[in-house]
Amino acid sequence: MSTHLKIGLIQSSPATADFPNNLRQIVQGYRECLDHGADLVVASAYALCGAEPKALASRASYLRQSEAALDNLSRELGDTPLILAAYTPVFEEDDEFVAQLVSSQVGVLTPMLLENGEITELSELDTVEINGCSVYVDFSSEISPGHDTSKPEVEELDLLIHLSTAPWYAGAAAAEEDEYKWQAQDCGIPVICVHHVGTADGNIYAGGSAVYSPQGTTLARLPFFENCNRVVTLNARTQAKALPTEQELLCRALERGIRDTVRSNGYGGVSLNLDSPHADLLAAICTEALGRSNVVGITGNSESHIAKALRITCHPLPLAPLQAQAAECLGEASEELSSRISAVLQFTLAEKRGLMHLSALTRRDLMTGNFTLYGESCAHFAPFGNLYEMDLYLLRKYLHEKYADLFGPLKEPNSPETDRIIHELTDCNISATALLHERISPFSENDVRIIQRKIIASALKRTQTPMVLHADRPSERHTLPVAHRMND
Repeated sequence: MSTHLKIGLIQSSPATADFPNNLRQIVQGYRECLDHGADLVVASAYALCGAEPKALASRASYLRQSEAALDNLSRELGDTPLILAAYTPVFEEDDEFVAQLVSSQVGVLTPMLLENGEITELSELDTVEINGCSVYVDFSSEISPGHDTSKPEVEELDLLIHLSTAPWYAGAAAAEEDEYKWQAQDCGIPVICVHHVGTADGNIYAGGSAVYSPQGTTLARLPFFENCNRVVTLNARTQAKALPTEQELLCRALERGIRDTVRSNGYGGVSLNLDSPHADLLAAICTEALGRSNVVGITGNSESHIAKALRITCHPLPLAPLQAQAAECLGEASEELSSRISAVLQFTLAEKRGLMHLSALTRRDLMTGNFTLYGESCAHFAPFGNLYEMDLYLLRKYLHEKYADLFGPLKEPNSPETDRIIHELTDCNISATALLHERISPFSENDVRIIQRKIIASALKRTQTPMVLHADRPSERHTLPVAHRMND
């Protein structure tokens, strides 16, 4: 293998099924890499077709568009090979008649090599010769704890390329770097992993594509959460900077997720209730993501210190007369009534101004039912819905130097054990009985059982809450209603 091989990396931000835009980004990235002398260019797994196609991948029209886009791309390229992936149709083989039906098509993500005007599908079990090098290409999904000892069964492999399909989650960057450094050193060859950037179906894709050397170092890493194209020489003696802290990555993930979600849904900005808990942090992150001119605060008071500190537009809503009239009609006043009246007015104001209305509800709030249905949950989007109270505290610490006037003195969250119990019961799928009796547990039975009952009782409410951004491992997300696993 030539150690002087130059690898071009394309870290784009594709949109699902937006083939013209995706093609443009790939071609621009490819040409930029050629300008810097790339011998081989690699794009992410979803660079052409976009992430999370779901049912689209089984539609004949989508598969035809994918095939046409791949053909168009091959005609735009020069002699330098390009590796990426595309959805291709696979027919059932058991019945010849059924195999001829369009409805029997299933789209499968397949690695592709485009070279000299030809398109070659790459098998997951085979290597391919590129510029005199033996290259193995596969898809990289979620990194599991511990090292994956499996590797291609080839004696003279020169380069290993992972096209990542995994969304970002807290801790993913460190886990991936550790795994691929070890893999490069263990195999004695360079390892490349290419990610794309964007947000789809609540999943955030972070970028941070990297090249790892046989010496177990990170030769180069592309920026997180940004489009970027770069050429890396495999024998370079450079070393990438250390990974950003988890709080920095989480903050930037929220910024990217909010920005992508707002824009992809056609909104011009966001609005949020400045009187709700954690509104200060949510408003600060939205300001970072969208700019202060695109963030609108709403308050039931005459003014808000959050709006003053961030210099964002603030709309006071005179709620007292409406609440009094509603209470008179119903014969009583309640917090739930006030919350719902306020939410309806806020939501209506947001819709009238073309804004996406946000809720500051946290994971603890959602899982324990600590909110008023159609009150605090009356929103398009809850960016913090996958985060615990301690996560938000650490985010405040990370942003405190810049927003000291906004946050004031920081206080650790009350009852941190509540978050830990929720995590064990829901994320880790451990029953309350096992948590208390089959493990050495620091929790009291009373606390565990109370939280268990709250989670079960709020199951129906959770089905009517806004969408959230995922910050947890895909393997820890719920495939069944939590209550089904907790009645022990």
